[in-house]
Amino acid sequence: MRALGDLVGRSYGPFTFRVSPSQVAAYVEATGDDPERWIRYAPPSFAGAVLFKAAPAFFADPDVASRARLLIHGDQIFAWERPWEIGSLLTVGARIERLRERGGTAFVTFVLDVTDDTQQMVLSSRSLFLMSSAEPPGGGAPEREEPEPEARRTTERPSYEAKGEGSLVRPLAKSASRADLIRYAAASEDFNPVHWDHGRGVDSGVGGVICHGLLLAAWAPQPAAASVERSDPLAAARFRFRIPLYPDAAATVTTRVSDQDDGVTSVAAAVVSEAGRHVVATISARTSDQGARTGRIG
Repeated sequence: MRALGDLVGRSYGPFTFRVSPSQVAAYVEATGDDPERWIRYAPPSFAGAVLFKAAPAFFADPDVASRARLLIHGDQIFAWERPWEIGSLLTVGARIERLRERGGTAFVTFVLDVTDDTQQMVLSSRSLFLMSSAEPPGGGAPEREEPEPEARRTTERPSYEAKGEGSLVRPLAKSASRADLIRYAAASEDFNPVHWDHGRGVDSGVGGVICHGLLLAAWAPQPAAASVERSDPLAAARFRFRIPLYPDAAATVTTRVSDQDDGVTSVAAAVVSEAGRHVVATISARTSDQGARTGRIG
């Protein structure tokens, strides 16, 4: 087995990825986005599907898998350079940019660069994964009973709502059934068993099936994107994953406009439930062509 530090700089790909109409439509439906808006272009959150064009190669790397009995997605940054037109062909390259260890846990920074067929950058992505070969800390959550496959609470689609600095956007109700998680897995190619296999969820220390973190990360920016009538509404977003959300739980996307300057609106968003905050996000939305072409968060 290679020394852990030797993994830094290891690359995966390049992979080709077609932004197909059927996959975009399935993704929009699975994330509860607005199907009437995303007809010519894919929504910004489609970045989650692009990430999973490369991430499986990383997870399947023997030098990674042997150290990843427990793997947690801790942090995710997306920066959008330009909109991606449906039908376009993208090239996805990935690499391990940084790795550090603390207390038996490896903190891995996994980076993606996505270009179109003219070699122009479309998306950059930076993921922080926490890996450990040990058992889940503290024994994990107690086993829970799974809801019926189609059971879920109220879920809403985003609608246009421009807001000024310091204002709150109307909360957006969200929920996902176990069947919704299967639909999201098919649309995003994120087939991690913890999102559909009860036994794997118990073994992983979360008590059963949990919602995809990137599904929640697709919900979080929907109000911000809906407030901007552009094909490229978002410049950048950073998501921090806190606690799991279980299927059939009632969740809400909260959104506050924190700043407006130079064609960019900064937004603080969160996916919350009675259990607490599941995902927190900082988002930069473009409000004019003078806005930064690329947002850098963190």
